[in-house]
Amino acid sequence: MTGQNPDKHLPAAVLEVDSLSRSFSVEKSLLHSAVDRLRGIVPQSLQALHEVSFSVARGETLGLLGESGSGKSTLARVLMGIYEPDSGLAKLCGREIFGVSGSERLAVLRDMQMVFQDPFGSLDPRMTVRQIISEPLKIHGLMPRENVDAFLTRALADVGLEAGALGLYPSEFSGGQRQRIGICRALMLNPALLIADEAVSALDVSVQAQILELLIRLRSERNLAMLFISHDVAVVRQISDRIILLYRGNLVEELPADQLLENGCHPYTRHLLAAALFLREGDRLPDASPANVSAKVETGSACCYFQACPKAGKECQQRPQLREIKPGHRVACHFV
Repeated sequence: MTGQNPDKHLPAAVLEVDSLSRSFSVEKSLLHSAVDRLRGIVPQSLQALHEVSFSVARGETLGLLGESGSGKSTLARVLMGIYEPDSGLAKLCGREIFGVSGSERLAVLRDMQMVFQDPFGSLDPRMTVRQIISEPLKIHGLMPRENVDAFLTRALADVGLEAGALGLYPSEFSGGQRQRIGICRALMLNPALLIADEAVSALDVSVQAQILELLIRLRSERNLAMLFISHDVAVVRQISDRIILLYRGNLVEELPADQLLENGCHPYTRHLLAAALFLREGDRLPDASPANVSAKVETGSACCYFQACPKAGKECQQRPQLREIKPGHRVACHFV
């Protein structure tokens, strides 16, 4: 597997996302849906992403941090074309991702590949490793005509696996080895952007460290842009250059990874850190218990964190804008 093509022209921002939104209808039984239609009740919807904007530069890892249900995986699936966005724009290497023809979409996806969370469910158990890692090449018509096994062997060596793995099935590997196969498959097309969706959360701690080291090495060697999605604060800090935090589909803070602990200032950021980190008694983070706010307040136009924020006030009934408080640090909060 060869490294990133130096002649391939890429803009400074490999991925640009602007005001991306996605909602889902709340499912009901056929009877309840029919009754709602007769009564003229508008179907309920869940806002999974609300006007999310960010960019990822060449050679940079952007960490996407948030609790379960914050919209992290939805964002990845929208970018990969599994879900269509309700609104918003996204560009990969200067090319539009949404609203393009099938062939154009396939060409864009060639430059954007994904590593999935489950190393057991993401590999077809009926396919050998040779079939799994060569499948992207066949789909895009890039299969080398000669020395195919030599090419695949070099690809496996890049992720720390031996040539003997080619004829084996996924069931013959450990979880960490399967994830290496998944990473190898994602890199076969030499993408500009790698999306890692909870790529180490299903692995043992010692194996997590090995996979993180592998991703860091591959990013450096290939000058990859990476969107690393996780709920684990320590893991995101270790691998990321910058971090964005999502809460209920809203981007609430963006800052350099090395400033997360000291300078993370959105109330949700502090709450997430307090819940996730084991700090010394003297370094205990501020209490982030929910405020005693009225449940009758309309939250549609309010701050997404209004009902749980210990600092919530009248100002928070209006959604705050994401604003820059210092270079590289943006926060959506009235009180910062």
